Amino acid sequence: MSFVGRTRDLAAARRELETSRLLVVSGAPDSDRSAFLDAVAREVADEAGLAVYRFRVADAGERSGEAADTVVEACRGVLAVRPCVVVVDGVPAGTADGPLLAELISTFAGSQSFLLVGSTDAREDAAALSFDRCAAGWALLARAAVHCDRGDPRAAGPLLRRAVEAHQVAGDRRGEAWAVFLYGRMCRLRGRPEDARRLLQAARETFRAVGEAPGEAWAAVELARLATRSGSPDPDALAEARRLHERAGDRRGAAWAHLWWTVARADEPGFPWQEEFASVQGRFHEVFDRLGTAWTLHHHALTLARTDGTDRTDERRREADRLFEGALALFEEADCPHGRAWTMLEYALRSPAHRFLNGEWAAEIRHVFHGIGDEAGEAWVDLAEAGPSPGGEPPYELACRYPTALLDTLGWTEAGEPLIPRAARDTQPEPRPGFPRPGDRDRPDDSRAHVRLTLLDDAPVPDVPARIALEVVPGPGHPWSTAPLPPLTARATSLGHAEIHPAHGVPTDGAEFRFTPHRPGSHRLRFTVEDPATGTVLQQVEAEIDVVPSDPAPHRPTAPAPRPSARRA
Repeated sequence: MSFVGRTRDLAAARRELETSRLLVVSGAPDSDRSAFLDAVAREVADEAGLAVYRFRVADAGERSGEAADTVVEACRGVLAVRPCVVVVDGVPAGTADGPLLAELISTFAGSQSFLLVGSTDAREDAAALSFDRCAAGWALLARAAVHCDRGDPRAAGPLLRRAVEAHQVAGDRRGEAWAVFLYGRMCRLRGRPEDARRLLQAARETFRAVGEAPGEAWAAVELARLATRSGSPDPDALAEARRLHERAGDRRGAAWAHLWWTVARADEPGFPWQEEFASVQGRFHEVFDRLGTAWTLHHHALTLARTDGTDRTDERRREADRLFEGALALFEEADCPHGRAWTMLEYALRSPAHRFLNGEWAAEIRHVFHGIGDEAGEAWVDLAEAGPSPGGEPPYELACRYPTALLDTLGWTEAGEPLIPRAARDTQPEPRPGFPRPGDRDRPDDSRAHVRLTLLDDAPVPDVPARIALEVVPGPGHPWSTAPLPPLTARATSLGHAEIHPAHGVPTDGAEFRFTPHRPGSHRLRFTVEDPATGTVLQQVEAEIDVVPSDPAPHRPTAPAPRPSARRA
């Protein structure tokens, strides 16, 4: 919110800062704005007993790009020491400078510090309001990115929907592209590779169109990481993404690309993983990235613990333990429960003494996974406790979430401890629609009836109806395959900000529904097929439809995949 030029209510500004730890001020002459920022900063700092640091973008360098980099690095430097109040004044209010605000907010995310930003915009209220919306969009994007970094993508979706709206209203294509990129990243985390690929490619094209080289490099990294889901990483694509980051001058992005390239090759015979992990760790130290350092230590320890060797075994184990403990401490500081849970699990598996000293180790790790809704992580803990199955098949809770190619890379030590594929920790996949449950496996597929959903129109956009057809399709061995369908009813329910009409349809006649979303983002729909004669629910399915109006080119999505969640006909 912008206070200068509309109100000089110092108390209101202070409340805003204390509540969100962020205050954006615009719309006044430089001297008035600076005085207002200093007054708010002093009040909050005196109350909390914190130091105040002041930076001005105009004084940081001759070119705006150099100035932005200098200010962000300076902020990271003071944050590395202790919590504080930081004032960054002289930020250009044009939408082209949105990434600077996003970098600043991302730098402060998860800290106990306060950030005040002063915009140089002194134009009419309409221009200031546009900047407010743009700033709000970048703040929402930064918060969504933090949730993804923590390994809790559930909370990112609503934030991204609001961010898309804010950037669209402000006319900020660059911000909208970052929102689409984060949508793609969120889909990758949730194990939806096709949606992730489509969104990331769309974001990459928009980044190219607006000249956002760092964004294009980040999209390249995420697209390359999609290959790891199949158990076959693509180190060449990651190396190219690293070069893109380096050409864009994005040291932090280059460090992450370097890490994932090293992880992709760490298990290759003869690969100098020790030197590469040390190099990556040095890169992250230079940009004050605790989360990157934590994941580097995690994978370094994992590689060290799994390396074959006959000499210095105890020394290697002690070094791996030290690295695991360092990773745990950093994940705690960075508030990343996802990384903490995986490090606790791998540390316990590699250290029998650690498990012996903590008899509740499995329950403790399962509790951390549960806290971020990661049922896949809980399933890996179950596997670690149960050991290999007699038939060698993975348990249902893993088989229904991960591709067979990835699960085929699961190994076991002589002591019966799982060697969990590295790529398993990259996603939190949900059960695949239609994957047979254990009770269904003895029942031939052709004896079942299925619900088929078909999206009849082009990509849905907000406030425009899109038609969805529903059919009940009996298999060849089902009694309905040789007789007319009974008079079933299909009930449609929207589980989000959308409408669907009519409320009921008759599949016998070819049921058709009109889906009208009111917001961009992922929308869930539920369809319940019932026998009205007996009131029996025969099948209930859910579908997700993405409404992302910012794709640079129209596309036709595949039919929404039904997700079984009740009895089958």
